Parts: sequence; C-alpha cells; structure tokens
Amino acid sequence: MIRQQPVVQGGPTVGDTLTVVHRVRVPYGALVQPRELTDSLLATLVGVPRVEREGDSVRIAYTIAVWSPGAHQLKIPGALVIIPGGTVDTLPDATVELNVRSVLPVGATPDTLTPQQARPWIPRAERTPAPFLVLVPLLVVFGVAAWWWRRRGPREIAVAVPPETRAEKLARLARWLQAGEVLLVIDHLGQLVPGTDDGMAWRAAVAEVRFAGTAESRLRTLADEGLALVAGDRVGR
Repeated sequence: MIRQQPVVQGGPTVGDTLTVVHRVRVPYGALVQPRELTDSLLATLVGVPRVEREGDSVRIAYTIAVWSPGAHQLKIPGALVIIPGGTVDTLPDATVELNVRSVLPVGATPDTLTPQQARPWIPRAERTPAPFLVLVPLLVVFGVAAWWWRRRGPREIAVAVPPETRAEKLARLARWLQAGEVLLVIDHLGQLVPGTDDGMAWRAAVAEVRFAGTAESRLRTLADEGLALVAGDRVGR
C-alpha cells in the first residue's frame, strides 16, 4: 500500500484559515487526483487542493477554515492515483489531529453571552454639489471652444512648391508637342518667347495662321521655332 503522511501547520482558533499538507509517495508519471473534504461541520475547504511534485512524492495542500472548538480528528479522503497503463488505486483515508481554540471568554458558554449590537450603517456616498460646480464650467468652456473651432473651418496648410526652371518648362512643352498638343504649346510659348525682333516676328506669324483651318503643319513648325527661341537658339525663317 502507498504510504501517506499528513502534516498540520499552525495553531488555529474558530474561524481561522489553515493549510493541511498531505504527502503521498507515488511512482513517476502517475496522476494524483485529490478528493474534497466531507466534514463541513468541523472544517470547510477553501479553494481547490493544490498538487505539487516533490521528488518521489506528491504534495497535496488543503486550505480549510475551522469552525468547531475543541480536539477533533479531521478525516482526509484518500486521493485517486492513476498509474501509467490505466491502473487506478484509491489510497486509504488519513486523519489529522486538530485542537481548535474557542474565541469566547474563558469559562463562558454561548447561552450566557449577550450578542453585541449591530454597528450602524456606514454611509457609502457623500452628497455634495462640488463635482457639478467643477464640471459645468469645464463643459461650457469645451462647448465654446468646439463652436469656435467649427466656425473657423479647417485650417489650410500652405505647401511651398519650388518654381519651375526654364529647362523644365521647355522639357514639359516638348512632351506636349510630341503628344500632338500643338495649340496648347503655342499658347504657352506666347508667354515665354522673348520680346526681341525674332520674338515679335514669331508672334505675328502665329497670329496670321492661328485660326486657319489648314495651317496645322505651319503651326507645328512655329511651335518648334518658338521652343528654339525660348531656348536661346536663333532660327532663320
């Protein structure tokens, strides 16, 4: 039979909580399932028994609260041991000697004692207008700030865009011209062509054929010449 050794810690009085430790020697790999105490008039189990392995033994800790004064024997039900392979063994019950002290005055019996009067109720809340006096001004300030913020509208953030260089403008106009946007390029070149004699002659030639229905090829040539003028090249006509 598997040997058991109960151990009691502490000297309890009525209403105290103590721990009863029960050590069981079991083989490695065995599963130990403790059973709950049944003598509820003497002790009440508080929580679930804790099981821990200690070498070749298993430590079972029962946390109990004791209620009955005097010398008693607390019965600890034997634990269930499941050995690898499916064998189940129920260990024999063990007993623990308990000497529970009374909390009553020495020599007094319960029927001679007068119960103490109930303590007065403790107020759980204090009624005061202080929270409202603090919250109402805060709510007013928050409401005014929200109204002002909605009234001013979203704030526009100015994004600084670097100016486009002359080379970048010419490259952009060349891409437009390659895409067939001749009139669009002519319109932009009108703002870029210098006011020299060549530039004035170019503008006059554009005005002459700008709205002619059959001047598409001529406008393409003028667009090329305008790009050359802006780039600083002199194109003969």
